Amino acid sequence: MVAKLEEMADNIIETEFLIIGGGLVGSMAAIRAKRNNKDIDVTIIDKARMEYSGDGVGLDNFNQVTLRKEDINRKVTEDDVNKAVFGAERLKGLKDLKLDAIQMKNSYISQPILEEIGVKVREDDGTLKVLQGYRNGTVWGRVEYDENGKPTEPFFGSFSRASDLKMRLGTAARKLGTRVFDRTMLTSIITRDGAAIGATALNTRTGKFLVFKAKAILLATGAASRLYPHQWAPFPNRLFYTLTSPVNHGGGHINALDAGAKLYCMEMSNVYNVSKGINHSSGGGGCNWYFKMYNSKGEYLEDKYPDMVVTKAGGKIPGINFLFAPDMQNAEVEKDVILSAKHNATPDEIAAVYFTAVTEPPKALKFHKLAGGLTNERPAECIAVLTGIGQAGGGVLRENEYSETGVKNLFAAGNVTGNGGSHGFTWGCLIADHVTELVKDQDYKTIDGEQLKQIAETKEWVFSPLARKSEYKINPLELEDYIREVNYNYIGIHKVKPKIERAIELIRFAREGAVPLLFANNPHELMRAIEVQHIIEISELHAQSSLLRDESRLGPVHYREDYPQLDPKWDNKIVTAKKVDGEIKYNIEDLN
Repeated sequence: MVAKLEEMADNIIETEFLIIGGGLVGSMAAIRAKRNNKDIDVTIIDKARMEYSGDGVGLDNFNQVTLRKEDINRKVTEDDVNKAVFGAERLKGLKDLKLDAIQMKNSYISQPILEEIGVKVREDDGTLKVLQGYRNGTVWGRVEYDENGKPTEPFFGSFSRASDLKMRLGTAARKLGTRVFDRTMLTSIITRDGAAIGATALNTRTGKFLVFKAKAILLATGAASRLYPHQWAPFPNRLFYTLTSPVNHGGGHINALDAGAKLYCMEMSNVYNVSKGINHSSGGGGCNWYFKMYNSKGEYLEDKYPDMVVTKAGGKIPGINFLFAPDMQNAEVEKDVILSAKHNATPDEIAAVYFTAVTEPPKALKFHKLAGGLTNERPAECIAVLTGIGQAGGGVLRENEYSETGVKNLFAAGNVTGNGGSHGFTWGCLIADHVTELVKDQDYKTIDGEQLKQIAETKEWVFSPLARKSEYKINPLELEDYIREVNYNYIGIHKVKPKIERAIELIRFAREGAVPLLFANNPHELMRAIEVQHIIEISELHAQSSLLRDESRLGPVHYREDYPQLDPKWDNKIVTAKKVDGEIKYNIEDLN
């Protein structure tokens, strides 16, 4: 017989709007909801501390934010979306044009809120420092103008002085009356009749098991950023060197999948370039986002491979395209040492790099300085790194114009959907507007029967590694390191069928042989045990999806050595995954 809810939970919390993840999206959604209706009950759970969590601890630019009020609700055509979405021509149907059009129409929506809470977006004279994307080579800041002297579109984004962005968002959310549970990790989404009605969570400091009843839930847990190792740091440090927040292990993806939502494009791992030996979060500023790249012969790659220069309509990924010039089959990075020329940078370019570094997580600037500074005569060697899933597309599939998943009342936004950054601000506001009206006429759903059974099973699973008695005990961090090395060596950038199939074998071997031996001494280690189980699941999703897409697209984001060309049959097609009766079913579906 299943125990009563009161017997299983250390605390039961009722809230109208439950937000999972207090990053850019979650904080903005809470603020917007409370401003719409000060009496709405809003709760945020965050695995870290809300003011310091998420990808946007600092934000150097508001990507593609329309900063003109008159653009709100203007007519947006499919052609407009294709021109404005960075890299849209290369995406070839991997962007949801309907959702992107809604996003473009409403991209100004968050701007007044940011300025009202004191986020420094504008310069002292009220103007905006606008950055245009990669017109001449890969150097930022060289803006083109039309015949009337106005910058031509599309803008890549506007610079801001928002190094305290996350602190201000978190403070504003709390001040408006949002309940916040810091150091609290999502462990399941409770469903009834195909709708999300609550969630369970673990406090990673006290070990308390919490149950939340909710009328609507926003999933804003960020990218799945812990799939690949960082090769230039020792264990265990390298586990937490990521481009995005190291908190983001992908738990939101797996909990959504378990609840009945679909995941999509899990093969699309983000590939980034950094200075060799430096943390991911040092950004590309030290090696080509701003500075030209050359090989050991002294040839500038922008001149040698003009077709690889990013074009006005989007083109290729900056920096990475030159590492793999002239193409993925004859990748330059494998033939030569690729360097970035820092010594001939202009003062405005150097200032832009430093500006970006200090508005990213603060350690980014530190890493730049450790590398000798941007006026160092020594060039920086550029290297490609894999930084997980969520920035180049892929994640939880949104299935209607409200950014709702296939589970009713479960919404998703930000990098958990593969659409983060300032786009998350827009969707945080739009979802909050919808939820504010939605919850007015709803009652809390009853938790009984199947829901109690689900909660009991979740609790047993969560606490099973705690003080486990077995002859051989597996450390969660060691297992995570192993899985990430499997991903690196058998999936990686150059994918091929036999190696992917071997990766699946090794991942399953780890799940069946090592997971039952996971061991934890305290709630913090328990969190690591849960994380690695999610990482294992995401790794298999990543491998299986990579196997299914028998073409190359967005190279090097998804490159199959055995299918090196983009195949038109895959235009507008996505690989989806859904859990049915405990088994993951993969499908190929039309996106638009």
